Amino acid sequence: MTTASEPAALAPQVRAALADPPPGRERHVDAAGHRWFAVEWGSPADPPVVLVHGVTSDSGTFWRVGPALAAAGHHVLAVDLPGHGRTGGWRGRHRFVETAEDVRGFIDAAGVGRPDLAVLGHSWGAMVVASLPAAGLAPRVLVLLDPPALTLEQLEAMTHDPEEQPPADPGEAAAMLRRAHPDWAEGDVRAKVDGLLRFDPEAVRAVLLENGDWDAGLGGLNHSSARRVHAWFIRGEWEAGGLIPEATVAACVRRVGRDHVITIPGAPHSPQRSHVEASVAAILRALAYT
Repeated sequence: MTTASEPAALAPQVRAALADPPPGRERHVDAAGHRWFAVEWGSPADPPVVLVHGVTSDSGTFWRVGPALAAAGHHVLAVDLPGHGRTGGWRGRHRFVETAEDVRGFIDAAGVGRPDLAVLGHSWGAMVVASLPAAGLAPRVLVLLDPPALTLEQLEAMTHDPEEQPPADPGEAAAMLRRAHPDWAEGDVRAKVDGLLRFDPEAVRAVLLENGDWDAGLGGLNHSSARRVHAWFIRGEWEAGGLIPEATVAACVRRVGRDHVITIPGAPHSPQRSHVEASVAAILRALAYT
């Protein structure tokens, strides 16, 4: 197991994109019975990267990661999943492989299902993208960003987390997040509040409570079609709030190899918010793998 690449390794143009991230281009894609909303950065001629968020969030969680990856020479699409963001329209397909099938439809319709495709998912998004090979799509690279390994009892407790509830007052929700996460940039606070305002609570409960115990995506990666995929885990530390316990880390290492499990020191479950430079450095390391 390795630790994250040093932020100093980031190229100047990537650092500039993180310091002053440009807004992406809004895009709508009709596929799998949804009108998908996505945000796009970079040139369509560059290698594609699709970014997939977690529960109660949306594409806004990648407001800095997307521009940074584009600055490094990638065509980036951050998508809102069904029941979330401006895609909405949840239709009860809450099983990981079902959502992966729908994401595959989005990728195909968006025209980015190329041999050099990379897909990154955070949290629930990581559980979904781990099932893409079982859904018939084997990207060149899969990056699982802190996919949870939690029991159903632990997942049920998440449904009561005050940080994951639709806010009655967005201003109070933002103030709560600032107090709880003083290491978040203001853009992360705004993006999280926006995500909380746009998700379908019934969809989130189904995702959390009707997929059984979560296994950090290992079940998906054990599908025969995943064997030719370069899979990576990028994780926070359990003691800091990451959601992959050490016993599961060992299983991740056995599946993908020690060098493909990157731990970001001191990072919690959402390192793209609290440790964005280290997260981008780790993601770029995975994307550069040949």
